[in-house]
Amino acid sequence: MIPKHSNPNSKNRTSHAPYNFIPLPEKVVTVDSNIDQDVYSTNQEEHTIHTGYIECKMTTETPLYIRCPMSISFFSEHGDKKFHELDDDQKNERARFFHLENKNCPVIPGSSLRGMVRTLVEIAGYGKMQWVSDKNLVYRAVGDTSSLGDYYRTKLLGINKINDVENNKEYKYNAKYLKYFFDYPSENVRGGYLKKKQSNWYIQPARKINGETFVHIDYNVAQTVNCGKRNFKQGYNKKDLVEIFIKPPRNRVVPKRSNENLALKLAIVHEKSDISQNKKEGFEKAVIVRSGHMGGKTEKHMHCAIYEADPDEELILIPNQIWSLYSEDKDIPRGIPNRPLTEDGDPLFYLVDENENLVFFGPTMMFRLPYDKSIISFVPEELRKEDEIDISEAIFGYTHEKNSLAGRVSFTDARVESAKEGIWLTEEPITPKILSAPKPTCFQHYLVQDLKQKHNPNKKSELAHYATPTNETVIRGHKMYWNRGEINLKDIKESDDENIENSKSHTKIKPIKPGVTFSFRIYFENLRDFELGAILWVLTLPGEKGTEYRHKLGMGKPYGMGTVKIESELYKTQRTERYQKLFEKDSWFEAVKKVPNESRNSLIKTFEKYVLNQIDEEENQLNKVERIKMLLKMMEWMGPNTDLTKYLQINPVNEYKKRPVLPDPLNISPLQNRRI
Repeated sequence: MIPKHSNPNSKNRTSHAPYNFIPLPEKVVTVDSNIDQDVYSTNQEEHTIHTGYIECKMTTETPLYIRCPMSISFFSEHGDKKFHELDDDQKNERARFFHLENKNCPVIPGSSLRGMVRTLVEIAGYGKMQWVSDKNLVYRAVGDTSSLGDYYRTKLLGINKINDVENNKEYKYNAKYLKYFFDYPSENVRGGYLKKKQSNWYIQPARKINGETFVHIDYNVAQTVNCGKRNFKQGYNKKDLVEIFIKPPRNRVVPKRSNENLALKLAIVHEKSDISQNKKEGFEKAVIVRSGHMGGKTEKHMHCAIYEADPDEELILIPNQIWSLYSEDKDIPRGIPNRPLTEDGDPLFYLVDENENLVFFGPTMMFRLPYDKSIISFVPEELRKEDEIDISEAIFGYTHEKNSLAGRVSFTDARVESAKEGIWLTEEPITPKILSAPKPTCFQHYLVQDLKQKHNPNKKSELAHYATPTNETVIRGHKMYWNRGEINLKDIKESDDENIENSKSHTKIKPIKPGVTFSFRIYFENLRDFELGAILWVLTLPGEKGTEYRHKLGMGKPYGMGTVKIESELYKTQRTERYQKLFEKDSWFEAVKKVPNESRNSLIKTFEKYVLNQIDEEENQLNKVERIKMLLKMMEWMGPNTDLTKYLQINPVNEYKKRPVLPDPLNISPLQNRRI
């Protein structure tokens, strides 16, 4: 069995978010054989096959927005500009809803509809979990007291040497309250300089003096050369790199700290006479790298100074994979500016493993590190076998490295059918709020915390993270957003004009208002009973009687946008009749008939039976299986209390810091009714 999520059982360990997850299936429901699409038959391999279309009406319950791609002319002139660099007219042009010929006639592209339906078929049909990134996430956890913090500090500082304190004569203080004793940093963390040769990037190691390639300099000492602390909210510039001369420390020492829980053994320049702007006898050239405060109760009070490059040391090649990982990560906005490493000669810090192989690098000593495992490593291999075909692949097709299969469904664009109260939420584009959403590195949300695997959601120090063995945790599953009931303009629009004016992250949108009805068709050809039943199931969402369900589409789902109601009717082509007659009056004879509800429901039940038989489930209805209950719970209209489906706060208090765990969709509240 794959690890199963355990819910937290205390309020202060319970998180909430506008999203949640449908767990990974225990096994994949497969399709043994494919229909031969080159042979016409109404019966293949004892399966009745169907051709026809599903007529769909879709009505917006909350504002809906799908951005229109740039026109060729707009892209040629402004395609390389970020949104905040555009003028007002250009921003309004980029804000337009998806359309074809007429800008005032919104269209929902068939590709968006197809993606929505396919995702639901993958979930309800117990499909493979293969659309997962194979990249390694990058993280930093300097002062994190969770299990991840311990892992991070071990990488950069080595093991906690608290047990060596009594034998360490350099520690001269009362060890009564001491919990952590680290080298600062590990000998595997070094200083160097970025080097460009042809198309490759390298690291030129710095000179090693008294066993160190860089040293620490106290702020009070650094002020001697006009290098004080920096405002961490401001962007970096050349003034943050200061060339100096220092008298190298002979060895590492353990200075007294105000924090009695922590001791650091480091090479430090602590005398003002040991630093100069000019060359002196016994002094060595170095570059101070000013960095900002990272948060926490104890403010930063030291800079690092890297000795000059050592031309006799062999260059260290930065592999393309590592360079790409760094480049992508440095471009992610995090609210605090970071010094980018982009130019030949930029000073940097890097980590090597026990075999002297490069692990990663960064602009500060406590830089961000990649996890050893990629995200897809946390999806069991049996859930992503390429040689198995699941229901969604059989219906929608696939392209694998060795073979491919054409799909047997197509979606038309959805066009406006009625809009009694008008189409647009506002006449002019609006600026939506920015929500501080957690990234996948927020492992307490994105990874299973299984108590049976000794990952207790109630203890921060025991949480599973992306360095945890893959037999102990898996990803939470398919991410979906809650319905948040009826919302209005103030729920979406940014009200702080000053915030908009100073922002580089805001955008503009022009949403459709609630109450607008679209129509579209899903054409299908040669589908078997259970395949057609799968599509009908995800369109109908047959859950509990008396409960209504809604689909989600487009952008702004965390705000509650994109909730739509879908109604559908099934039409089948009568294949035998069609080929007996060519015309009907002045048009082609299509031999299409509407399928009664009884026959439609029979197809849905056939799909359910097909799935239930393969997953060895005793229930006789899919909506009684716990995993599918979670799916339907997330699609309920009007959704849970919105206090239970909002993001945690970052300001004024960072609620993510304690790493509360997100419970499963059936147990978001109240605590007394929760499954642990």
